[in-house]
Amino acid sequence: MLGCGALRAQIASSPGTGRGLPETIDAIDSARVTTRILYITAHPDDESGAVLTYLARGLHADVALLSLTRGEGGQNTLGPEQAPQLGLIRTQELLAATRGYGVRLYFTSAKDFGYSKTPEETEKIWGDQVLDDMVYLIRDFRPNIIINNWGGVHGGHGHHQAAGILTPRAIQLAADESYKTKTSCEDCGPWTTSQVLDIERGSEQPQGYVLPLDEISSTYGRTWRQLGIDAFANHRTQGITLFLGSTFLQRPIAVQREDGKPFDPKSLAVTIAERFKGCTPIELADRDLESSRGAVLQLDWKRAGEKISHAAALLDDAPKKCGPTPFTQKEEAWEQLLDRTATSSRIDKAATLVAGLDVSALADRNNLAAGEEFRVLAHARCRAEAACKIGESKFVSISTLNQSKREGDMDKGQTFTIQVQSDAKSPGGLIGSLSSPDSQYQNSATPAAISEVWIRFRLAGHEYLHREPVKFFDANSTHVDLVPLQIVPSYSLAVEPKQSIEILPARQHDFDVLLRVHSYSSKPATVSVGLEAPGGWKISDATEVKFDGVGDRYAKVHVSPPAQLPEGNLTINAYAKRGEEKFTTSIEPLPSMPTLLWEEPAQCVVHAFEINVPKNLRVGYITAESEPVPDALKMLGIQVDVIDPAALAFGDLSKYDAMVIGIRAYELRSDLPGANQRLFDYVSNGGTMLVQYERDFAWAGKNYAPYPAQIASKPGEPLPRITDERAAVTFLKPDDALLNKPNKITTRDFDGWLQERGLYYWTEFDPKYTALLSMHDPGEKDLNGGLVYTKYGRGTYIYTGLAFFRQLPEGVPGAYRLFVNLLSASRSQ
Repeated sequence: MLGCGALRAQIASSPGTGRGLPETIDAIDSARVTTRILYITAHPDDESGAVLTYLARGLHADVALLSLTRGEGGQNTLGPEQAPQLGLIRTQELLAATRGYGVRLYFTSAKDFGYSKTPEETEKIWGDQVLDDMVYLIRDFRPNIIINNWGGVHGGHGHHQAAGILTPRAIQLAADESYKTKTSCEDCGPWTTSQVLDIERGSEQPQGYVLPLDEISSTYGRTWRQLGIDAFANHRTQGITLFLGSTFLQRPIAVQREDGKPFDPKSLAVTIAERFKGCTPIELADRDLESSRGAVLQLDWKRAGEKISHAAALLDDAPKKCGPTPFTQKEEAWEQLLDRTATSSRIDKAATLVAGLDVSALADRNNLAAGEEFRVLAHARCRAEAACKIGESKFVSISTLNQSKREGDMDKGQTFTIQVQSDAKSPGGLIGSLSSPDSQYQNSATPAAISEVWIRFRLAGHEYLHREPVKFFDANSTHVDLVPLQIVPSYSLAVEPKQSIEILPARQHDFDVLLRVHSYSSKPATVSVGLEAPGGWKISDATEVKFDGVGDRYAKVHVSPPAQLPEGNLTINAYAKRGEEKFTTSIEPLPSMPTLLWEEPAQCVVHAFEINVPKNLRVGYITAESEPVPDALKMLGIQVDVIDPAALAFGDLSKYDAMVIGIRAYELRSDLPGANQRLFDYVSNGGTMLVQYERDFAWAGKNYAPYPAQIASKPGEPLPRITDERAAVTFLKPDDALLNKPNKITTRDFDGWLQERGLYYWTEFDPKYTALLSMHDPGEKDLNGGLVYTKYGRGTYIYTGLAFFRQLPEGVPGAYRLFVNLLSASRSQ
């Protein structure tokens, strides 16, 4: 029997995404509108959830959101994930938000490389492919209207400005017959968008057409703005919940045409009757849909099913009665076909809801190992009072999954037995990794399911086809998720530590590497586990572990570095062997979203560099974001204690050489402001307090530093940050102890930095402070507030906006040397 038995997954749906009365009315109304709207922006959380919800749920247009990036260059308030791992999480957050808005979601290949100050820098890094992706999506979706979220914006984030600039270029190229996209698409011919709209916000009296976002939905009982904000709250990694009460989100929002022509609000929702005026079958179909809506409101499901199925039949017959004539322009004929096809698809969705079709297709596992077998249990039922009947069913999948048996029926439960071929692999995108996604997945929010159960059903004599993705019911004592199936290697390895630091020129010490081997295979096997290292390293012999089936086994491998270790990074690779098969990957759930798996090489990276670390250095670390910095410092042998609220309020701080305030801690740790005087007392008594970057709005007017200091920028000026990770660094006080003890800091220590130099530098500060460094982005003035300190009593207070939180986890030697100097300030006096 299937492990999950006949359980039907009872997963709570977001408003507007269930199968209830409001969603059914919504679906019928949407089938009566043909307008397609594409909303283009730069990052997840740039979008106006209120606008998208109004367009999709209020006006029932077919709306798609195109986010050029996946937001991997942002911050993470939930956990330690950064860069591509964060992009994976933010993709899921935006996907959850768009389900609430009621819109589709697409991406381009654009990389979020962090804050950019100019559109020129952004376009240079993005290259031509991003524009090509935009053209492809416009031709594929064929919008009647495009909303340029950042149109006319000429300041702030370079990604925003670039998105606003690239959108009209992409629209122009999409209409150009001579332009061929790099990604082929048989049905993606040239497309001319009839209107381009800009969003007007930030003013209490916008000049364009003000959208009625505060009207109350008759089906959902809340305003479109409220529904949109509820869905927008899914952007949790960005700390969005802190801003949900902001007056900015309550301001009026208007749209206006980019070409300056008058805007007709009716163009946002053109009905099928208007679109196909004079086509009697479609006009009658529209009336049937209206009648079906009325029947649903009366809970007359039989009549609702009859009317909606009659509308579907009329639409099928329409091309014979009023299709394109030989004199119809080619583009107009194609647009008519597209509109009819889209309307037919939306009628099918509405019919599924009227029928009350309930389909579940649950596998007995979600991680499928090559050469294994799994089973899928499927059920289907629908409203008898709607005269709905379940018809044929079949299992459909990628070519490497083969059905070997089918038993039972859909009413009582139908079981499909599936064999996974030995060469089976998951399509790109199901498991996150550093490798580039498959081209088919690149522009999609999620990859296609690797298997589905197809169900045919009849409603009032008309046949429909429903495709149900096969999923796994993943439940524990506190959480339930429906997760997609994915093909995984038979064995994966987790390596501890993933990184190690060898301090030069000291004599190197042996260390142990712990390996956790996970078997996804249900078959008994003996597996050989070991490490492979560069020449000169000594590795203990491989260990054999035995598996009875799915589960974990552990091995410990002893590693001896060579006596003379060169400076640089080297890799020790882990492996598991079953016969001639060799497995070398690590597949682990992401801490902030455990339903997402991350795949990377199973290895330990050794960073070897010269650094002086004072003996017995002890650090207290106040963090709010699961930062990687404490673990990075521990690799140097530094004792790091993470300080909780009780320890901060009552603990003995005098035992620490330094107290480090993590990034954004004043913003996110509610206990920290109240303990600030206690920290000042600690400094006054001889300690070192090292504060990492805080955001401008959280710092303004709070007096968190011992003497006045501001993080601000004048209107029109960029934020006080250095986005060029290669920006030249000038030493303002080259003889200062913080730049010399215990490590001599030189300009070479700023080589190899990643993404940026730093952010949220102080812009103005009291003369009691000493600035140590200055730097600037191209074409801008020097900033000297990135590393500033003052003597306070017998101790030292330091503020730094330098991006140590990005550099230390990547093993950048100079960042380590400078950070150790800051931690050692009290010892260097």
